[in-house]
Amino acid sequence: MRIVTPAIYAALLGGAIYIAIAQNPLPNAIASAPPEGARIAYAAPADGKSQPVTRVGKRESCRQTVAVKHLGRHQARDQMQLCVAQARVECLKQAIDQKLRGSARRVYVKSCVAA
Repeated sequence: MRIVTPAIYAALLGGAIYIAIAQNPLPNAIASAPPEGARIAYAAPADGKSQPVTRVGKRESCRQTVAVKHLGRHQARDQMQLCVAQARVECLKQAIDQKLRGSARRVYVKSCVAA
Protein backbone atom coordinates (compact mmCIF):
# COMPACT_ATOMS: atom_id res chain seq x y z
CA MET A 1 0.00 0.00 0.00
CA ARG A 2 2.94 2.33 0.66
CA ILE A 3 4.11 1.98 -2.93
CA VAL A 4 0.69 2.15 -4.59
CA THR A 5 -0.25 5.67 -3.43
CA PRO A 6 2.96 7.40 -4.64
CA ALA A 7 2.74 5.46 -7.91
CA ILE A 8 -0.82 6.71 -8.45
CA TYR A 9 0.21 10.31 -7.69
CA ALA A 10 3.18 10.02 -10.06
CA ALA A 11 0.95 8.69 -12.82
CA LEU A 12 -1.57 11.49 -12.31
CA LEU A 13 1.18 14.11 -12.34
CA GLY A 14 2.69 12.65 -15.49
CA GLY A 15 -0.71 12.59 -17.17
CA ALA A 16 -1.38 16.20 -16.22
CA ILE A 17 1.98 17.29 -17.61
CA TYR A 18 1.38 15.35 -20.82
CA ILE A 19 -2.06 16.92 -21.28
CA ALA A 20 -0.70 20.42 -20.62
CA ILE A 21 2.08 19.98 -23.17
CA ALA A 22 -0.28 18.43 -25.71
CA GLN A 23 -2.69 21.37 -25.45
CA ASN A 24 -0.01 24.04 -25.84
CA PRO A 25 3.28 22.72 -27.22
CA LEU A 26 6.31 24.87 -26.43
CA PRO A 27 7.48 25.76 -29.98
CA ASN A 28 4.03 27.07 -30.93
CA ALA A 29 3.72 29.00 -27.68
CA ILE A 30 6.97 30.88 -28.32
CA ALA A 31 6.37 31.53 -32.02
CA SER A 32 2.75 32.62 -31.77
CA ALA A 33 1.84 36.26 -31.24
CA PRO A 34 -0.51 37.23 -28.42
CA PRO A 35 -4.13 37.87 -29.39
CA GLU A 36 -5.17 41.39 -30.37
CA GLY A 37 -5.63 43.61 -27.33
CA ALA A 38 -3.88 41.21 -24.94
CA ARG A 39 -1.48 42.62 -22.39
CA ILE A 40 1.54 41.04 -20.82
CA ALA A 41 1.48 41.18 -17.03
CA TYR A 42 3.95 43.55 -15.37
CA ALA A 43 5.29 44.96 -18.64
CA ALA A 44 4.69 48.12 -20.60
CA PRO A 45 5.16 48.18 -24.38
CA ALA A 46 8.38 49.73 -25.59
CA ASP A 47 8.06 52.50 -28.19
CA GLY A 48 11.58 51.96 -29.48
CA LYS A 49 13.06 55.08 -27.88
CA SER A 50 12.68 54.25 -24.21
CA GLN A 51 13.55 51.22 -22.17
CA PRO A 52 10.67 48.86 -21.37
CA VAL A 53 9.29 49.65 -17.94
CA THR A 54 8.62 46.72 -15.65
CA ARG A 55 6.24 47.04 -12.76
CA VAL A 56 7.49 45.34 -9.65
CA GLY A 57 4.90 44.61 -6.99
CA LYS A 58 5.40 45.56 -3.39
CA ARG A 59 5.73 41.92 -2.39
CA GLU A 60 8.47 41.40 -4.99
CA SER A 61 10.29 44.56 -3.90
CA CYS A 62 10.17 43.25 -0.32
CA ARG A 63 11.60 39.95 -1.52
CA GLN A 64 14.43 41.75 -3.31
CA THR A 65 15.14 43.95 -0.29
CA VAL A 66 15.37 40.94 2.02
CA ALA A 67 17.56 39.05 -0.47
CA VAL A 68 20.06 41.91 -0.61
CA LYS A 69 20.50 41.83 3.17
CA HIS A 70 21.75 38.18 3.16
CA LEU A 71 19.97 37.28 6.39
CA GLY A 72 19.47 33.88 7.93
CA ARG A 73 16.39 31.87 7.09
CA HIS A 74 14.32 32.85 10.13
CA GLN A 75 15.43 36.48 10.09
CA ALA A 76 14.69 36.73 6.37
CA ARG A 77 11.20 35.30 6.91
CA ASP A 78 10.54 37.79 9.72
CA GLN A 79 11.77 40.73 7.63
CA MET A 80 9.69 39.59 4.67
CA GLN A 81 6.54 39.35 6.79
CA LEU A 82 7.21 42.76 8.30
CA CYS A 83 7.80 44.40 4.91
CA VAL A 84 4.66 42.87 3.36
CA ALA A 85 2.59 43.90 6.38
CA GLN A 86 3.84 47.48 6.04
CA ALA A 87 3.01 47.43 2.32
CA ARG A 88 -0.47 46.11 3.11
CA VAL A 89 -0.99 48.94 5.63
CA GLU A 90 0.05 51.50 3.00
CA CYS A 91 -2.41 50.00 0.52
CA LEU A 92 -5.14 49.98 3.16
CA LYS A 93 -4.53 53.67 3.83
CA GLN A 94 -4.91 54.34 0.10
CA ALA A 95 -8.16 52.36 0.03
CA ILE A 96 -9.49 54.34 2.99
CA ASP A 97 -8.56 57.60 1.29
CA GLN A 98 -10.51 56.44 -1.78
CA LYS A 99 -13.45 55.57 0.52
CA LEU A 100 -13.64 51.95 -0.65
CA ARG A 101 -15.72 49.55 1.46
CA GLY A 102 -16.31 45.82 1.73
CA SER A 103 -15.16 43.53 -1.04
CA ALA A 104 -13.96 46.44 -3.19
CA ARG A 105 -11.49 47.35 -0.43
CA ARG A 106 -10.30 43.75 -0.13
CA VAL A 107 -9.75 43.46 -3.88
CA TYR A 108 -7.97 46.81 -3.99
CA VAL A 109 -5.59 45.93 -1.13
CA LYS A 110 -4.75 42.53 -2.64
CA SER A 111 -4.08 44.00 -6.07
CA CYS A 112 -2.10 46.88 -4.58
CA VAL A 113 0.21 44.56 -2.65
CA ALA A 114 0.63 42.26 -5.65
CA ALA A 115 1.23 44.98 -8.23
